[in-house]
Formats: sequence, structure tokens, C-alpha cells
Amino acid sequence: MTDETEYPDGFFIDWDGKTRPIAHPGKGLRCDVDKKSKYVMVMNKYGGLDHESTWYPTIADVEKAGIKVVHADISAPIKITSRD
Repeated sequence: MTDETEYPDGFFIDWDGKTRPIAHPGKGLRCDVDKKSKYVMVMNKYGGLDHESTWYPTIADVEKAGIKVVHADISAPIKITSRD
């Protein structure tokens, strides 16, 4: 299980419906987060938007939203069509 203190920037729900840390969106991707509006944009290396999600500060906030927490394997390759 992911330790919340290990990822202080929070979490988002990825393209596979899994909980993923903001700090680890996947190789070649980066997250732009607007914490005030709780909005996450996952950007590719070309500056294109690959995914949008809600920002959750903690795993407890994900659960409070009624979402079953299934952690993404951050070491596995990602599968997004715009990624090389």
C-alpha cells in the first residue's frame, strides 16, 4: 500500500481508473496541478494534454469521494496513445 507521507503532492485517478501519485504520472509525462480547483492535467513531453483528472491530497480523500483505491504500478510502462 502507498504511504501518503511518501507522496506529499497528492494523487489522481489515471486513464486505467487506478490511483497514481502526482509525482509519478509515467515516463515522459508530467502533472500540472491546480490545487485550488482540484484539477490535474497530465501533459506529454510535447506539451499536449493526455489526461485530465481530479487532484486528491490524500488516499483518504480518494476514498471519501467514493472511489475504490487501486494503486497503479508506477514501475510498469504506461499505455497512452500519444506516448512514444
